Amino acid sequence: MRIGIDLGGSHIGVGLIYKDKILDTRQKNFVDSDKVNIKKTIVDTSIAMIKDLLKSQNIAQSDIELIGIASPGLIDSRSIVRASNLSLENFCLTEELESRLRIKVKIRNDAKCCAMAEKKYGSLKKYKDCVFLCIGTGIGGAAFLNGKLLEPNGFSGFEFGHMIIEKDGRSCTCGKKGCFEQYASISSVKKRITTILGERPDVSGQYLREQLLIKDNPLVKLEVESWLNYLKIGIGNLIDIFEPEAICLGGSFSHYEGNPILDRLIVKLGESDTTFTTSKKPDIVLAKYKNDSGIIGATI
Repeated sequence: MRIGIDLGGSHIGVGLIYKDKILDTRQKNFVDSDKVNIKKTIVDTSIAMIKDLLKSQNIAQSDIELIGIASPGLIDSRSIVRASNLSLENFCLTEELESRLRIKVKIRNDAKCCAMAEKKYGSLKKYKDCVFLCIGTGIGGAAFLNGKLLEPNGFSGFEFGHMIIEKDGRSCTCGKKGCFEQYASISSVKKRITTILGERPDVSGQYLREQLLIKDNPLVKLEVESWLNYLKIGIGNLIDIFEPEAICLGGSFSHYEGNPILDRLIVKLGESDTTFTTSKKPDIVLAKYKNDSGIIGATI
């Protein structure tokens, strides 16, 4: 039995995991007061939810063999080196949890965790050369070559969201300008759509997906077209670099199954000006485990 922790830009989720099954979960969305001392919030909330899970399932703490953490940002073997969306730097969360729970803890970039879950159990299981693209609060990803996860010796690498797709473009939390995630992440398009509609920025994902399909608002229509074109540019770059058999779209975008937005994106990715390669275009698939893939993959 293992515990998976999914640390996001706006929430924290903890799950009790057995192989590819989530037996029970606890979730908390961050409010402004939680971010005053975000390190303490993360540690205390994680421990409280872990203990509550174990109590509700009548499982002893000693029966947990591992706690895995899926975290956004730049991650080394033990720490969160930098997570801009959470204003975190040099935070050794593994040590904090190990000292208080006496359970082995490991940490990995959240997109890599999602990718591992989809590769081992989910939508990428049958492919050898493939790319996972996590489109949510930001954009992250991972690549597999010959069935193996590509990993650099230093940090987590493969920061697809921070490739520049617009010279001197919008400022990014990473310090650069024109990053992919500033134009194509779910949070970026939500911010622009809610501004157009005069809505609060914390609308639900379901509401956002509905608004993206409204055809009688020319500004929304223009924004959707711009978003899909930026996704086409970024994904096209990844296809040219890796020549994958498949690209799996995860994060909040994984909930676009059956949504015409996905169909329109697939059509754009098939256009002749998308990629250099003339070989067979990759399959475009959605993450089987949707937002749960991080919790599952953290324990692999």
